[in-house]
Amino acid sequence: MTTLALSSAGEVLAILGLVIGLVVLGLVVALLHMTLAPLRSVLADVNDASTAQMLSRGVPGTDQLGRTRQLAQSVPPLALAYLQKLGAAPAAPPAAAPPPKSIFPEPSAGGSQPAWKTYGR
Repeated sequence: MTTLALSSAGEVLAILGLVIGLVVLGLVVALLHMTLAPLRSVLADVNDASTAQMLSRGVPGTDQLGRTRQLAQSVPPLALAYLQKLGAAPAAPPAAAPPPKSIFPEPSAGGSQPAWKTYGR
């Protein structure tokens, strides 16, 4: 016999270790694939969004955001006034805080340029 000869129990353990190693390797590859699949789909979506025609023209409706905010802020005082008229609200409405300074630009007369082009990058 040679010095490299193994006993039968040693051979069984070596083969069992190789089988377990292959199973673990397969699990690691499967987990890596399951991790990379969503990342690839996100990357595909980002690439689609970066070449979208809508982004070259600007997102429609951004010019009306300032007006929409003003209208939304005017609703609570009007609702309180209506409730007072119906007699379902307290006599004196709570003191309103001054409206915050608008962060949206005032719409220009005839300017249809998107906000992202107006303010640069």
